[in-house]
Amino acid sequence: MPKTEVLRAYRFALDPSGAERAALSRYAGACRWAYNYALARKTRAHQAWADRRSAYLEAGLSEAEAKERIRADGAELTDRIKVWDHHRKTLTLTVADKPPLPAMQSPAGQEALVRRLAAARADAAGTSSERELLAEGRAMVNALKAQAFTAGFRTPTAIDTSALWRMDRDLPQQEGGSPWWREVNVYCFTSGFDRAQAAWKNWQDSLAGRRAGQRHGYPRFKKKGHTESFTLFHDVKRPIIRLESYRRLVMPGLGSIRIHDSGKRLARLVERGQAVIQSVTVTRGGHRWYASVLAKVQQDVPVLWEHVHDDGTRTSYLSRTQAEKAADNGGHVEQIGRPTARQRAGGLVGVGLGSHYLAALSSPLDPADPATALVQHPRLLADSLAKLSKAQRAMSRCQQGSGRWSKATAGVCRIHQQITVRRASFLHGLSKKLATGFTHVAIEDLDITALTTSAKGTRDKPGKNVKAQARFNRHLLDAGLGSLRKKLAYKTAWYGSQLVVLDQGEPVTATCAKCKERNPSSDPSCSTFHCPSCGAAVHRHENSTANIVDAAHRKLTTVASDRGETQNARRATASPAARKAPGKGQ
Repeated sequence: MPKTEVLRAYRFALDPSGAERAALSRYAGACRWAYNYALARKTRAHQAWADRRSAYLEAGLSEAEAKERIRADGAELTDRIKVWDHHRKTLTLTVADKPPLPAMQSPAGQEALVRRLAAARADAAGTSSERELLAEGRAMVNALKAQAFTAGFRTPTAIDTSALWRMDRDLPQQEGGSPWWREVNVYCFTSGFDRAQAAWKNWQDSLAGRRAGQRHGYPRFKKKGHTESFTLFHDVKRPIIRLESYRRLVMPGLGSIRIHDSGKRLARLVERGQAVIQSVTVTRGGHRWYASVLAKVQQDVPVLWEHVHDDGTRTSYLSRTQAEKAADNGGHVEQIGRPTARQRAGGLVGVGLGSHYLAALSSPLDPADPATALVQHPRLLADSLAKLSKAQRAMSRCQQGSGRWSKATAGVCRIHQQITVRRASFLHGLSKKLATGFTHVAIEDLDITALTTSAKGTRDKPGKNVKAQARFNRHLLDAGLGSLRKKLAYKTAWYGSQLVVLDQGEPVTATCAKCKERNPSSDPSCSTFHCPSCGAAVHRHENSTANIVDAAHRKLTTVASDRGETQNARRATASPAARKAPGKGQ
């Protein structure tokens, strides 16, 4: 079997004492404070930029002209920042006895500043004043960046926010400082800055159309008492994050904390040199604290895809899609290894995700048991609904903010957390069986957000069957279909199979699997599919899974071939050059 390096997370439930729980909450609070600190900096800079743009738009400029004018206004300050930053980086490398950076090309109008800083570095070379000059350069870069942020010419990155925070952290709390920062590990702040940067990038990518899926809104500040989480890092050459035994986890600043389950699997990998711990993310879920230890693991995989460059060098990838994307710029893709005997016997399986069954399979999970072709819904929320309703009624009778209200809220969170853990455990088991039992797993590209849209409507146009739709939405969301797809995405790559996601809108439920004719008037609520063309009458899930298998085969085969034009679902020519008849919708 080929071997490759993958990132895997090992999740442990912690068993902290009272003092350790307080320390964990303190660390999570520092991460939340850092996130809000970074987001406030970004929001102020973006608001300043928006004010400048609005002023230019009111003056009669277009959107593009306003943005270009803003860039021109901040060009001089941006060039000064570049010069001073190059000066700082050069001094940093010199102090560390590393080769300095090559001389930079002077921006227009900054020639005198470049010569002055170069002369200052030459005068301080080999003397103790180099460190003083470096401190001056760092302060100047931060001051210029703060000026650019205030004016709206730039938005601070995570590195910029970290540098600004180091300047302000010893100030009194009333002035925006955090004089308590020494009580926690500094990586709590770093992880908060990184999360704010990720949230900001997700919003910008979603706004620009570079991010698929549901539209991300403007980043919001985190409220105390909601999700508590933080991430700690360490030097992998001198590891601090480690398993002290199979039942204790050591983290920087927190010491050794007992874990509920055994860490034997990860500990043995580390002992054999097959895993290197990178970081740990601690999260509170309900009444429990969890530690997710991220490690680089040398893992055996049945199938590995290699991108062979034109010069003969090879780069390994877990999925074929990644390798083919890398080969767009040259080279070719080779498959190393092959699926296991069990996967080859299973072949391609079509998985129909729905409301009646969690998953209807074209082939059973266990070849000896045909009943495993239908996976029932675990109905975890439905089974706990009576207990959850009772806990919520008890919480509603308490005064918000009181001691009894806190205990009642903790009880509600506990039930939700138990449901979440059981659902994740069930989906992990199902996704692993699919990934290890078949060579290809084909699923539909379902839009869960559209399927679970509320039917309440408006006051003028109220919705129909609102209660029934609400029950259906709750039932569908309880299944965790989106989570199942995410688990299949990485587990199929781990275990040598492939995930095939059909195009959105593929008519698998309204097409006859025998004659391939569409029946748009087919009732999805009816358990039997009737074809008016060939007269076939089969169970709906059998018809759907057969269509999923056919669509997956079409997707896996090469579309552009010498056998003529392909056909769409209506058996019409699917050539891009073919004109659509007006009013026919073909």
